Amino acid sequence: MEYLKTYIDGLDEKIEGGIPQGHVVLVSGPTGSMKSSLCFYMAYKYLQDKKKGNIVYVSLEQSRESLLKQMLSLGMDIDKLPKGAELNVFDWGLVRKMVKESGTYESVDWVKAIETPIKEYAKEKKVDILVIDSLQALYAIAQLDNPRNQLFFLFEDMRELGATSFVISETSYNSMKFGSYDVEGFLADGIMHLSMERVGRTLGRYISIIKIRGVKHSTDYYPLLVDKRGFRIVSH
Repeated sequence: MEYLKTYIDGLDEKIEGGIPQGHVVLVSGPTGSMKSSLCFYMAYKYLQDKKKGNIVYVSLEQSRESLLKQMLSLGMDIDKLPKGAELNVFDWGLVRKMVKESGTYESVDWVKAIETPIKEYAKEKKVDILVIDSLQALYAIAQLDNPRNQLFFLFEDMRELGATSFVISETSYNSMKFGSYDVEGFLADGIMHLSMERVGRTLGRYISIIKIRGVKHSTDYYPLLVDKRGFRIVSH
């Protein structure tokens, strides 16, 4: 089995070296816990490390310009990636605006509309990492009449791509619920849970690996630190 590193300093050694390639991992946490930044970081560091590869980052709300500006502030400049490394941001916020202006917004099958270009792209180029940001944005635009069934097929479609997928899920503070429908965590192969806790006058960020199928791992919560050097945990 091949593993994909998280590149979070101190964490990979606690999960047998990384995440099994091809897994679908739910990255869950409240607003401000840096879910998007963490997913982008893992993808970015993968390309830096391998010096080649192909990443697809699907942003359903935040514009491509805003996302890249945010990541640049954390020291991640896609223009400085190796020549053979591609990090593609699919800006679905822009597409949503265009569809709304066309007057066909309500008739669109958004789950299929989002999946189709990813599948078509994957026919042309092997996708190493896929990021979906976020499920809550998808729920806001898609009509999920049977969430358990529809999410099952969405997750299965991601597995069929062969990429390692990170699916961002927004939760409330102090919640141990990892998705809106209580099925997302069950359907995923792994769950990375980000949490926030008040420490004095500041909010401290924490990370735990709730599950990774086929991997022995710690379930402790570790303080998560981030600066221009990257993400790292504090452990004893």
